[in-house]
Amino acid sequence: MPLLTFGSAVLVIVGLNQLFYRTELGRAFRATSDDATTASLMGIKPANIFATATGIALVIVTVAALYLGLRANFDPNIGPARLIYAFEAVIIGGLGSLWGTLLGGVIIGVAQTLGAAINPEWQILSGHIAFLVVLLLRPRGLFPRAND
Repeated sequence: MPLLTFGSAVLVIVGLNQLFYRTELGRAFRATSDDATTASLMGIKPANIFATATGIALVIVTVAALYLGLRANFDPNIGPARLIYAFEAVIIGGLGSLWGTLLGGVIIGVAQTLGAAINPEWQILSGHIAFLVVLLLRPRGLFPRAND
């Protein structure tokens, strides 16, 4: 199951990269996210782009929720607890980097697994420590999108 989950994540990221960087819709996504007013002057309808992006996001969230539901117990109030791991994965990977986010999730997962192997009480703490270590070494993340 973990390999199937990882393989699905890789396929989703490959698909999103193809969509974002090789299609007109991806160009419209990028233009609208940079400046919706200017994009609308170029003939792009930001409301349609936002609706399409939301639809794609919901499909991806559905796939993720199916895998989570198969592997773990959850309840309607678990969102904030899971959200912190997603936030940390995005920051570790670098804002705007899909592959970096995947790597950030792997880093947090490995750190939690190692922490749990040492002491079960250290599982969550070790993931947060890994996040802080990466943040100290690379404040912009491992693969930042822009080099400002």
